[in-house]
Amino acid sequence: MIKNIVFDLGGVLVPLNRRACEDAFHAIGFDDFGKILNEYVQGGFFLEYEKGAITTSVFRDILRSYIENEVTNDQIDFAMGSFLEVISDDKLEFLISLKKKFRLYMLSNTNEIAMRVVRPFFNKGNLTINDYFDKLFLSYEMKMAKPDSEIFIKMANDASFEASETLFIDDSPANIQTAQSLGFHTLLFNHDMNLKTEVEKLI
Repeated sequence: MIKNIVFDLGGVLVPLNRRACEDAFHAIGFDDFGKILNEYVQGGFFLEYEKGAITTSVFRDILRSYIENEVTNDQIDFAMGSFLEVISDDKLEFLISLKKKFRLYMLSNTNEIAMRVVRPFFNKGNLTINDYFDKLFLSYEMKMAKPDSEIFIKMANDASFEASETLFIDDSPANIQTAQSLGFHTLLFNHDMNLKTEVEKLI
């Protein structure tokens, strides 16, 4: 019996727009940004940032090292944020309905800049992002990232739930594979799916 549902953020709740992000970085002089950006697995300094191993200031300075002209923090943050599209009202309403019956969590490989962009997406009426979830598990705060099993184990321990009673939803096959190996029920999501329809099949 499913008692808990864990949602990934980017690619599941918040649509991702890789082209917009690459175009935004191109506009400020970083033509090769696409080479460090992957839809599923980040690497190098990007992964270090997602794991909270480097600060936002250091991350921006590394990006600046690839750009010949001077760019401001706001320009970098805007380019980073362009990867994330606004969450639909339908998804927000679905989360609200689910929370009446299940404990909801977010487990996301993300970073400080992205969360500054995303948090306002959940502001609806008097609600904020924290009203939709029992807890947010964010890679840069936890100093670990998916698909490593340690982040799943840490989440389950902190939330005091059993993997066998939990549905994990993600758009990365690697993350799904780890979750399955730990006993989670899983849904490999893609942008062609209707989230409500697919989740309701499993709960």
